[in-house]
Amino acid sequence: MKKLLAILISLCMVSAFAVPVFADANSDYIAAVKAYQAQIAAKEAAYTAAVNAYSKDAKAKADADSAAILKAAKAAQAKADADCLAVIAAGKAAQSQADARVAAVIAAGKATQAKADAREAAYAKAVKAYQDQIAAREAAYIKAVLGK
Repeated sequence: MKKLLAILISLCMVSAFAVPVFADANSDYIAAVKAYQAQIAAKEAAYTAAVNAYSKDAKAKADADSAAILKAAKAAQAKADADCLAVIAAGKAAQSQADARVAAVIAAGKATQAKADAREAAYAKAVKAYQDQIAAREAAYIKAVLGK
């Protein structure tokens, strides 16, 4: 029994000294885990901040690129509109010139026709006067010959 009692007392003494050692080891482990978790949280925060900054920069660059593309597109559209208006204006000017040439040809034709009509009227008047003169001579001849 003495041996059993000695073994039990030995176990109790080892246990009494072991509990604080295990408690210190457990506290060190808990502290290490908390430090590791804090380190991971800090790395995650830094990564999140870097991703957010990159996303913000990427969005700003994309917005600037989009604005530049829209500005270039608007400038190209304005140039195309100006070119179209210039072509339309040139077409209208050419049409006006063509219309003026056609009007001049028509006016010249009308003037030529008026001159021809005047000549024809003068010729018809001269023919009528000649016919009247011939008729008057015939009437005078018949009167002189027939006495009527």
